[in-house]
Amino acid sequence: MDDFTGVKADLIPYSPEYSALVRSWIESEETYQLVCRGVNFPPPDDIVDSWQRQGVKAYLLIASRKPVAYGEVWDRKGEQAVEISHVIVDTYQRSRGFGTTLLRLLSDRAAEMPGVLRVLINLYHDNSEVLSCYLKAGFEISGTATHIEGLKLVRLVER
Repeated sequence: MDDFTGVKADLIPYSPEYSALVRSWIESEETYQLVCRGVNFPPPDDIVDSWQRQGVKAYLLIASRKPVAYGEVWDRKGEQAVEISHVIVDTYQRSRGFGTTLLRLLSDRAAEMPGVLRVLINLYHDNSEVLSCYLKAGFEISGTATHIEGLKLVRLVER
């Protein structure tokens, strides 16, 4: 168990049995847009399953024996980096430190991967709460996102 923000939680690999639960956390058009730039709310039933593919490792943050957050680590070998994506916290658990804890634990996992020097996050929207979470987790703004308007954040891997 880790305690970064007063939150006790463990990171476990995602499994498809949690697909409907994670999808239920996408409770509004705004959340859908924030998590995956989704349009046409509500998202399809298989949205979380569609995120699972080669080069992506998905995780759940477990607190008090219940899933409270979801996030992915995407392999960016050509960049000696990984990217964290599709970060979402249970609707009823937001603003309690779970997002920050999830990001720090995902960054720690990335640090264990051979050849990874940086952890990246692309922020494609103007949401001060999300940006604050990323900054609390140790990320720094490093420029603008590559493929769409937004910010690129980075956290260097400590070896």
